[in-house]
Amino acid sequence: MDKVGLLIKCFNSPRLYQICKDGLCVDYYATQQTVVEKWSNMVFDGYSWLITIVTYLSPFIVYNAYKHGLEGPIAIGKLSFTPLITLYVVAFILRGSARCVTPAYTQFLESHTESITSNSNIIRQSFLNKYDFDFSEWNVDMKATAGVTPDSDIHGQYYVPLILKPFYYFMATWIAKPLAYPGATYPINAIMRKHLSAGRASHMLMRRNMTRAKLETIDNNHIDSVFVDNRAKDEDGTPVEGPGQTLVITCEGNAAYYEVGAFEYPLKEGYSAMGWNHPGFGYSTGIPYGTADGNAIEAVYEYATKELGFAPKDIAVYGWSIGGFSASYLANAHPDIGNVIIDASFDDILPLAIPRMPEWLGSVTNNCCRKYFNLHNVALLPKYQGPIRLIRRNGDEIISTNGHASGNRGNQLLMAVLQSRYPVLFKDQEVASMAMDWLDQTSPVPRRHSVPGYDLEFCKEQLSKSTGPPDVELGTGLTRDEKLILAYYLFSKHLTDCEGGHNNPLPRKYFKMPWKKSDDLTP
Repeated sequence: MDKVGLLIKCFNSPRLYQICKDGLCVDYYATQQTVVEKWSNMVFDGYSWLITIVTYLSPFIVYNAYKHGLEGPIAIGKLSFTPLITLYVVAFILRGSARCVTPAYTQFLESHTESITSNSNIIRQSFLNKYDFDFSEWNVDMKATAGVTPDSDIHGQYYVPLILKPFYYFMATWIAKPLAYPGATYPINAIMRKHLSAGRASHMLMRRNMTRAKLETIDNNHIDSVFVDNRAKDEDGTPVEGPGQTLVITCEGNAAYYEVGAFEYPLKEGYSAMGWNHPGFGYSTGIPYGTADGNAIEAVYEYATKELGFAPKDIAVYGWSIGGFSASYLANAHPDIGNVIIDASFDDILPLAIPRMPEWLGSVTNNCCRKYFNLHNVALLPKYQGPIRLIRRNGDEIISTNGHASGNRGNQLLMAVLQSRYPVLFKDQEVASMAMDWLDQTSPVPRRHSVPGYDLEFCKEQLSKSTGPPDVELGTGLTRDEKLILAYYLFSKHLTDCEGGHNNPLPRKYFKMPWKKSDDLTP
């Protein structure tokens, strides 16, 4: 590449964060970036912060202009326009010039140019495993062909009068999004940038079998994803049985990222794993409305099945907190997937949102949630009839409406799942009442004491006759006590109580595949 061509490329090239080679990652920003490039990047970051602040203050600016006229805003605009433009142009020129004379950066840029135009997946992944950079400057690896339309009833159709749509869009974007998905806001992304880069570098160092891919959803969002392949094979290429043959897709919380989140859980147990960031998180683009998030997990699933070669039965999905919606959506849309694990999640976002907003905004909160953030897990997950494990954090302070286990909104989700699978048992008024009493407890000991004559062999005998789940007949003809015994058995197989609060890392002993009926019936 000639010097003029290199200089032109350096003006509009991606930021470089980490260089990984020979088992060592070097922080480019701290060790090799010139003072001039650092200063220029600080200027561009300052502009991003300024735009964010002005955006959030825009309603007040508009109101002030309406009350006092446009003279003030126009005067400020005229006064600041020339200095701001001049500073931007100077920083742009200086950054490009500084990059052009930094050997580490020019080497990166040459490799980037070669890799981004290459059709070889080996060359592209080799580059991605060596450099951590601004991933927005990378080509799409796969375009999804499946997804949902904005008015699909899988998210619930909710009518808002046309005249009120701008108001609710404003409320969703300026108020609801930062509250429901703070990880999709610029301030959180900016604060987390160095931590995310360090997390990606850690994955690069620890795992030679990591693949990073940019996926395009049907609504044109770009999803940043990573995959670690732990599938073992014989010398002749025959797959070797083991946990690595199962792929766990992890769905993070509302301020969590695959770089520093639950992506590690399945890897520690030897599973293959795929992590991804919600729309607007890190280098994923878009706004995490319900439909956008559903399309994102659809793209991840399509990549896992078509590009990575996993059969649906060999795929498990783990959803933590608000990621429980993504997992519930996938389980509902693809009921043939192998396993579902829901950790510290809820039945519906609305009962959690209403108490956190002023009472006079109740109807606005309801309409905004239902139109844009209709995270209604209880309408999705019970339709999945495969193996499910629900993990409840006993000290969960986020999804409990009263601060105790009895107010945990995961309780309603569990009951809906059990009632959809075993209606004769869990729609029985006495059994349902007893199950709610069990949910008030945080230990299996008092629950077990409430079930006199508990008999494991009786439960196995009843299961051996079952055709489900779902099994609309299981429990028919049983006495009250027999129903309670069988109900407790099934209850305990679907729920796992975990000590700790909502944001505590999940202890390894709790990350297990869900119970299957065959587990207890196999000789």
